[in-house]
This record gives sequence, structure tokens and C-alpha cells, in this order.
Amino acid sequence: MDSPSQMLDGSSWSMLPSDLIIMVFERLGFADFQRAKSVCQSWLYASRESAPSNQVPWLIIFPEKGKNYCLLFNPEEKEKKYRIKDLVHNFSNSHCLATCGSWFFMRDPLYNVYIMNLFTRERIDLPSLESKFSKIEIERTIDDMFHIKIDGEYTGYPEKDIDITFPLLWIDEKTKDFVVIWFFYYRRYRYIVYSRKGDHLWNHAHYCSEGSIVVDMVYKDHKIYLYTGSRDVQVLDFSTDIPRIIFETQVNYVRCGSKGIPRRVYPELGDVWKMKEKHLVVTLTGEPLLVKSILRSDSHLWTFRIYKMDSSNAKWEKITCLGDEAILLDQGTTVLANDNKNINRNSIYFSGYRSGYDSAWSENHIFIFNLDTHEVQRPHQHIFPSIQLCDARWFVPNFK
Repeated sequence: MDSPSQMLDGSSWSMLPSDLIIMVFERLGFADFQRAKSVCQSWLYASRESAPSNQVPWLIIFPEKGKNYCLLFNPEEKEKKYRIKDLVHNFSNSHCLATCGSWFFMRDPLYNVYIMNLFTRERIDLPSLESKFSKIEIERTIDDMFHIKIDGEYTGYPEKDIDITFPLLWIDEKTKDFVVIWFFYYRRYRYIVYSRKGDHLWNHAHYCSEGSIVVDMVYKDHKIYLYTGSRDVQVLDFSTDIPRIIFETQVNYVRCGSKGIPRRVYPELGDVWKMKEKHLVVTLTGEPLLVKSILRSDSHLWTFRIYKMDSSNAKWEKITCLGDEAILLDQGTTVLANDNKNINRNSIYFSGYRSGYDSAWSENHIFIFNLDTHEVQRPHQHIFPSIQLCDARWFVPNFK
């Protein structure tokens, strides 16, 4: 048996079997993981064979343009913030389009697109947006504008922006296999655009529902879930070379306003509007949910309604409880919240980044909405007055 002096000096900890140490590491959150790997050399080695068990949403805040850093907040360390500096070239002027674990899908001011790992600084450049999708061709002009051709003929005037709608990212942390997806809509042409590891050009899949446009898309388990303006729900299998539809239905529900069209309320009070957005969310079991976010223009108080698909009668049925899950609305997915004191169960993690109604960012757009109490929790309030917000995201980092 080890002597008391051995127990006190910590030498016995280094003699634990590596399998046991790895089991310990896999039960730790990020903060405790970082502390534990500094115990001794053998624990440091074991840390490289494991990763902290992290499903806790972190908050990343992108400060004003030109500042080459971002701020990270970990709910396990409520009063602490991390400043990530010295990121990839032109990161300070880039815009975050989507996240997957610790990887971010970014677009710089010249519309060069890439994915990068926030912690390792790895960067993977994606194909140029100068691409051809069937009859559509995107061409860059000498002054970094974009011209669009249809069947080889120019249409309209050069434009400054290319609308990268509903951007999605998935990446395997170990193999670095990835897929980046977005929706392209121009006149009557609609394509799901994607690039996989090893591609030098963007590929495209014809969007199938004529006369209707995508309202939201989610990528999960090598499938794309689509919700459309005609209330179709489609699922495309993305595990094969050519994506194919494996599920399609039309779900009916009581209308409560169209996406993107503000509705006037209480005209006698003045120019007051109610703004609504529709979001598709896919649960841990692959079940689609429809989430409506609602904001009055004279208030910073958001409300949410959640609908679950009833497959027996093809209707959206309103629900009020998510059980032991929480919604990450930025990603369109849920995370397990039971037995984890750092995740608020039956809640919606919201950053407001999809809302196009108010271009002035503020801390009022970053919160956790409790579906039981309908109350809002605003995390890390003490830091917001000191920074100028540009963008914010909830994401679930992977520290493998």
C-alpha cells in the first residue's frame, strides 16, 4: 500500500492504469479536463487519447470588424471569458456562416470561403464561388463583383453579394471528411449546392419542389432535412455520390403569418409590428420540429412556438415540452440536457443571428428561453457593455 507521503506528493496518481485514466478524462467537462491533464506526464499522455465529454453549448461573440480576436464563454465557468487571438488570415473581416463542433464555415469580404478549427487554427479552403450550376454560371468581374449568366447570357448588372442561403457544415474530426452545403436561388432556378473533401468545384442537386422555396434546411446524420414554403418536409440522403429524396410529405397547420413578412399589431398604438421567423429543428432521434420565433418591434421580448409533426394525420401539432432536450436554434438541432447542470433542459438557445429585421446587434439577441416559465436568461451580462457586438453563436465545441 502506498505510504501517506506518496499519496500526498501525487506520485501514486501517475501509476494508475492508462485505461482507468482515460475513463476519468471522458467524464470530465472542458475546464476540469484542462486542469487534469497537467497533473503529471502520464495524465498528459492519456489526455491525448481521450477528450472531455462535452455537449455543453458555448457562446462565441465576434466583436466589431477589424479586431482579430473573438470571445468565448463556457457555462461551466460562469464568470470567466476566453479571448482567442492570432486566428487565420483575414479572420477579423470574415463572417461566420455555420458551425460544426469546433469548426466554422467562414466567408471573407471578397467571398472567399473556407472552414477553420477555432482551437487548432487548421484551415481548409473551399472551391471558388465562381461556379456553374446547370444553366446558371457565377462569374467574378475585375472589380470583385459577381455577374450571373443563364445559358451563357448575362442577366442584369454585376452584384456585390452572392446570397449563400441556409449554409450548413459537417466534418469528421478524425478523418477531416466534410461536407459544406448551401441553398442557391436565382429567379426560377433553385439548387442545393455542396462541396465534399477533395472537390475542386461546387456540386449541385436540383431542388425538386417547383413553385416553392426553401424556408429552412438542417443537416444531420448524412441527411438534409428541408422545410418549404408550401409546407413540404423532405429528407435527402447525402451518404451517396448523388443525393436522393428518401422522405417527402406535406404537413398542414393553422397559418400564423408568413416568414419574412411583418404583421401590424395594435395600430392604435402606432407603428408596431410583429415579426416572425420559421426554423426547422431536428431532434436527437431525427424527428423534425417547426419552431416559430416571434418579436414585437416595440419590445426586446421574444416568444417561441414549437410544433411536432404528427405522421398519422400530416399536421403540425403544438407542443410545450422538449423533455430532457434543449434546442440550439443556430444549428437546428437538439442536445441532451438530463443529468447536466450546465444545460438548461426544455429550453431554446438563441442568438438572433438569423433575424433580418434589426441590423443593430445587442445583448438582447443572445439568450436562453425557458419553455416551462417563458422567462429569458441572458448569459454573461457583465461583459456586454464593454464590447461592440458584430455576431454571436451558440455552438458545441469538440476538443478531440
